[in-house]
Amino acid sequence: MILRLTFMLLWMTSVACASDSLIVVKKVMLSPQDSVFIHVINPEATSHVFVHVHENEEASLHAAKQILPFYGGKLVTLIHSTDSIKNRNITFTRENTIFQVDPNRIFTADTCVLKKNIKVIHGKGEVTPEIIVTVQTLAQDVWSELADFDFIIAVHNNKNEAAQLVKADWFHKKLEPASFSIVSYIKKNDESSDSNLSCSDIYVNADINDSEFFIVNQKDDFDQLVRKRYNVVLQNDQPVDDGSLSVYSTIHRKRYVNAEAKMGRTEEQVRMLHILFDGIK
Repeated sequence: MILRLTFMLLWMTSVACASDSLIVVKKVMLSPQDSVFIHVINPEATSHVFVHVHENEEASLHAAKQILPFYGGKLVTLIHSTDSIKNRNITFTRENTIFQVDPNRIFTADTCVLKKNIKVIHGKGEVTPEIIVTVQTLAQDVWSELADFDFIIAVHNNKNEAAQLVKADWFHKKLEPASFSIVSYIKKNDESSDSNLSCSDIYVNADINDSEFFIVNQKDDFDQLVRKRYNVVLQNDQPVDDGSLSVYSTIHRKRYVNAEAKMGRTEEQVRMLHILFDGIK
């Protein structure tokens, strides 16, 4: 059960209408100066929910918004950047220390996993129990927008860049691994990754960019997408708990689909979502 740190949380709700859709905005304070805004579009929808947690993955958000008029549903997205650049990770400052966490790595009841996922990027502070509870509170409030739905559709984008040597310091370089794609789920050189260990089955169509693929946790959804000849990964029943929403949804017995596409490929991601809804019930 995720604990709630009530004095660190402020819900501020505003209602607006945009493009004939009702929007509710909820503000969650991580510190006196740092907040996450949970934007909820079509909050009264009951059929299914789209969730967009990485603010910098703009194509996936555009795709979800474009698909809403066709199939309905609720859309939940997070906004937290204060500069002109949209950021993937959430950053907040407490006691002269800057902490950072990937919002798709906060969904876990295991405090050891969560502590590992919270990084100190500046300052001498540590990831204390208070910091952990702050992030747990955020996770619970995002999950509260999803928990009533049996069908959760996450939308993500990836860079799909090859492994490359990058500068580590003045004298050394380091190998930056290849970015996330469907290939991440394939065992390499007899070594398993968390992705591979969480994979029950995989279908790859060589004619489709390996940036574009689905992750599902229901065998029926996997079979339907295979019949559509679209790249798809079936997550197993006991995935590695990495704090991701896909694992958390499985633990809570929710039907989960992630539609993953390359950065900037909105049209392809819209096509993917049409394939998803046209192919499964």
